[in-house]
Amino acid sequence: MRSASRMTQTLSAHIANALSLERAGAIDGAVSAYEAALVEAPDLAEAHFNRANLLARAGRHHDALAGFDHALALRPRWAAAHLNRGALLAALGQMNGAIAAYRMAVHLEPRNDFAWSNLGNALSSLSRHQEAIDALRTARRLAPKNAIAAFNLGNALTASGRTAEAAQAFFDAVTLDAGMAAAAVNLSGRLRELGAPEAALQAAQMAVNAAPGLPQAHTALGNAFYDFGAFAEAEACHRRALALNQGCERTLANLALALSAQGRFAEALSAYEAAIARAPDYPQARFGRATAFLATGDFARGWPAFAARHAMPEVRPRAFKEPVWQGEAATGQKILVHAEQGFGDTLQFVRFVPRISAFCGARVILEVQRPLVRLLQKLPGVAEVLAAGDELPRFDLHCPMLDLPGIFARNLESLAPAAPYLEADPALVASRPLPSSEGALRVGLVWAGQSRPGLPHAFAMDRRRSLTLGAFGPLAPICRSGAIRLFSLQHGEPAGQLQTPPDGLVIEDLLAGVSDFAETAASIAQLDLVIAVDTSTAHLAAAMGKPVWLLSRFDACWRWLHGRSDSPWYPTLTLFRQERPNDWGGPVAAIAARLGAKDIKKKGLLF
Repeated sequence: MRSASRMTQTLSAHIANALSLERAGAIDGAVSAYEAALVEAPDLAEAHFNRANLLARAGRHHDALAGFDHALALRPRWAAAHLNRGALLAALGQMNGAIAAYRMAVHLEPRNDFAWSNLGNALSSLSRHQEAIDALRTARRLAPKNAIAAFNLGNALTASGRTAEAAQAFFDAVTLDAGMAAAAVNLSGRLRELGAPEAALQAAQMAVNAAPGLPQAHTALGNAFYDFGAFAEAEACHRRALALNQGCERTLANLALALSAQGRFAEALSAYEAAIARAPDYPQARFGRATAFLATGDFARGWPAFAARHAMPEVRPRAFKEPVWQGEAATGQKILVHAEQGFGDTLQFVRFVPRISAFCGARVILEVQRPLVRLLQKLPGVAEVLAAGDELPRFDLHCPMLDLPGIFARNLESLAPAAPYLEADPALVASRPLPSSEGALRVGLVWAGQSRPGLPHAFAMDRRRSLTLGAFGPLAPICRSGAIRLFSLQHGEPAGQLQTPPDGLVIEDLLAGVSDFAETAASIAQLDLVIAVDTSTAHLAAAMGKPVWLLSRFDACWRWLHGRSDSPWYPTLTLFRQERPNDWGGPVAAIAARLGAKDIKKKGLLF
């Protein structure tokens, strides 16, 4: 038998050899050396632990797990072994086992911030959001200068929908480590969601500066530029991201969006097709392709493709257990037609609802947003009009409203009805008389849309489509001349600008006390002209057959079609388009020039 001294010397030699080989990067040799050591001392927990760590690095995960189990059988209260075992289980996708291991690690070492952080990440992966946040806040408290802990907390807060807190955590991360590009990318995204585009742009630029080879950084910068209407700059960023990550479907879709905004629809469609080829079920690319088709008047392909919205949580219509009506005969059945998206969409597409009953023989139930119910009560061919949220009667089939043009409008010629399809209630008109205009043209004005800070794309779009009342200063001389009399049709917070109009611009508020669109329609009925940005009020006035001058942003909505100043949707609508992003000076000047023309009504200049 060998002496104890001899065995100790041999064991020490094996361990020293293992450490030397590990430092040299010879992982397999180091594993063999630890195995030789374990022949000498099979109960040496440290050798089992070190060997398991090396096996994990070598990708031999199951052998590594057995090694950690051996180590813990010998030393059950070894926090580091529980921690590393948890990391291995997480790598194997065994998240519940990983959580149990991490919990044991933090129980044994309650001040181990790394163990708390791993626990939080594992809990977050299972959508156990509050537990994850609690664990990661503990990690932050234990290691307040650890940028990774702040980054992990930001990710967990993002997953739980706590956007403002997530932004703060990512801000803490980049403050601690300005080179943490991933945190700057995520910070930019959260700031966009919070409606802080300037700060989002700064964060994205920080990400690019920190990691110019990171495609996500260029994507974040491109998205931030897009929000500002800097579409050429956005395109350049997405092309750079694509060069760094060839074939990424999200980057291709982002590039296509920037190209569409510049009116380059052929190139945009090519990018969308490339994205769809890579990811056939990617709904954002399919939906973007649909809007590009529609913007170019290709309704035959556009409306079927528009069904991609059903897979997009932010815009998809509600689903019901009843079948979807797709234009088939339905004699004696009840069809629920339900509104989706915004007021303007309902006002535009409700034009098709009166056709349904005669087309298929069904009885139509119409569900719309509550402020539209009274306006639409007398719509022909509709048996019942309900407000969204009210109890629904029994029905046999249903149809989202934006599916209707795919049934009734496969080409441009089928869009506009021969006469206006909405009208004001005469009793309401009589109850809301406008003051005498003394021969002046009565002009309604809408200068801003609805701001939605919780929806980054919609919020940024609203910033691009909206003006301030101050931008209409060029109309002041025309007001003073007595040629026009201005009336505000502006809803919401922007209506507060009526308190400080531009010098010489006199404008009277028509919406004070207005409760719904029926009352708005009663005021519009008494106007000669409505000048509006792309909002529901413009749709309402145009659907009533009123002349509408629509101020359209450079990246115009697909529904106005590319390159046109008229609209086949509304025969009385005229578009005044931006020639450059964010520049309203040209459209407002054009409107002022036309309003200043003599005998504007007689010369047919209203539409």
